[in-house]
Amino acid sequence: MKTILFAIVCSIAIFSPHLLQSKHIDDRSVNQIVLTPEQLPDFREVYIHTVSDVQFYDVYITNLTTAMNVVAEYPLMISLDCYSDFAQELTLVPVAGAIDQRVFVRAHPGSSGEFHPVITHTTTSAGSAELATQVTGIPPQIPQGYYSTATSVGHELKTQLHNIIKGHNTLSYNSLWTHFRQTDVTFSGFVWDIYSDIPCSEPPYIFVFGEDQDTGSGGNIEGDVYNREHSMPRSWFGGAVNPMNTDMYHIYPVDKHVNAVRDNFPFGMVANPTWTSLNGGKLGANTAGDQYTGTAFEPIDEYKGDLARAFLYMITRYEDQIEDWTYSAEGNTMFDHNTFPGYEPWAIEMLMEWHRNDPVSQRERLRNDLIYELQGNRNPFVDHPVLAEKIWGDTTVFVNRTDYTIDVTIYPNPAGKNFVFSSPERIDRLEIFSTSGKQMLIHFPVKASETIDISALHSGVYIVRFFNSNVSGSRLLMVR
Repeated sequence: MKTILFAIVCSIAIFSPHLLQSKHIDDRSVNQIVLTPEQLPDFREVYIHTVSDVQFYDVYITNLTTAMNVVAEYPLMISLDCYSDFAQELTLVPVAGAIDQRVFVRAHPGSSGEFHPVITHTTTSAGSAELATQVTGIPPQIPQGYYSTATSVGHELKTQLHNIIKGHNTLSYNSLWTHFRQTDVTFSGFVWDIYSDIPCSEPPYIFVFGEDQDTGSGGNIEGDVYNREHSMPRSWFGGAVNPMNTDMYHIYPVDKHVNAVRDNFPFGMVANPTWTSLNGGKLGANTAGDQYTGTAFEPIDEYKGDLARAFLYMITRYEDQIEDWTYSAEGNTMFDHNTFPGYEPWAIEMLMEWHRNDPVSQRERLRNDLIYELQGNRNPFVDHPVLAEKIWGDTTVFVNRTDYTIDVTIYPNPAGKNFVFSSPERIDRLEIFSTSGKQMLIHFPVKASETIDISALHSGVYIVRFFNSNVSGSRLLMVR
């Protein structure tokens, strides 16, 4: 068993699975800047014009009489909040002569290339300290023309996607242990377990690849060993039947005990849990919709979108088989026994809500690319989230449309007090949201080319959404 006990002193994390190394602080009364860890792990590949998953570190100093200025080099953005207010500079003000602060870091590359940015911490009385990392900006890795035949909406589009992603390379079940080391690894090299991870904080335990792998015993408590979780339980499709049994788009390395508690129950929403995992996953009566009120498992919010897109993939990839699957009782609660829509109304509504509220992350994009290299097919709902809307959303707004987004221009980006928004077609409304989902601005009507005033926005990363009667789209906006 590999259980890490975290030594916490004055809110400073001595170890985190999101971080590479740490520095134990035995004497915290010295007048020098202490950064924990001293270096951030490689952010790895980040799609250009997207935001990476978060890393964090802690800053500590005593006997300080002046503020500390923190500056992050491009393409890094820093914040005191895990989900919003990211900027390139921060000012940390001492309280009672001390700074004891967690800083969150994300990468937002606007161009391809390898970057070696440094975060500099400067004071007038205690000198400075630097924290380095690495970021690689890459363009989207979707093969050119991969979705060229996905041109319809509704059931027809679902079938078109099925024809694109079917017939993938079938992996061996034992090989998944090795593949997880690439597809499900944290920045610091540990198992990225969605049933124990707590984004923005230290999880209760971590797993080491190989060392903590399930060998057939253990798993009676959380934090013991990890195994292979079929997010769509294999009893739902008849057992260890390939290719479903080894399709990595729905299989994750997770805590064996949590996996066993979740059992074969469907995912759902749980208001009054009978059991709660250490990272907040809940087991109890389902409250999503009113069709199914039996037992369900609700994962934490940060991974609901991941699992929703896995389930939408499964019902699309295996469209030609789902009517013949030998459903278990639990599977019957979600499946509707038809190729379309594929799931019962309560499940479709919940999965689409999860899909919308938890957008595609860096982790999902890289996982999609890596599994494509192994299996030869992709999850279309990770590549183009709007495809889910075109199938299970309000399809009337997409009739006679074959593009996935409106081709708009936002410049400059990063922007200062304003930016110019231009579009080759009519836009009825423009909205700006923080990365935590808070609406910051709404503007209508929108001219073909118009300057948008954002002087009221703080420095950080925002989401610009734009709409007309046929389609909607979004872009990331960085405000200096």
